[in-house]
Amino acid sequence: MAIVVKRVRQEGYQGHEEWLAEINYQGQLSHLNLVKLVGYCLEDEHRLLVYEFMPQGDSDFQPLSWNLRMEVAPAAAKGLAYLHSPEAKVIYRDSDCS
Repeated sequence: MAIVVKRVRQEGYQGHEEWLAEINYQGQLSHLNLVKLVGYCLEDEHRLLVYEFMPQGDSDFQPLSWNLRMEVAPAAAKGLAYLHSPEAKVIYRDSDCS
């Protein structure tokens, strides 16, 4: 399985309790149009979040065609609608992640 690792800044304002809450919420979210949190790591003061890898293309970036944009837009809207639904129970706040 390909993954992406997100490191939470040590100097950020996000405390340990908030980091744990983020893991709990993201670990419970499950939707076809959302990247899934598959794990985390805490060693000393290093906090990491591990997500499934979603490829964004290659180094020869080409803008999406309008046809492809129109295909992607409904899926993105469904993912966003899920995050705003009572079912997801997402807490909105600024993130101190890098």
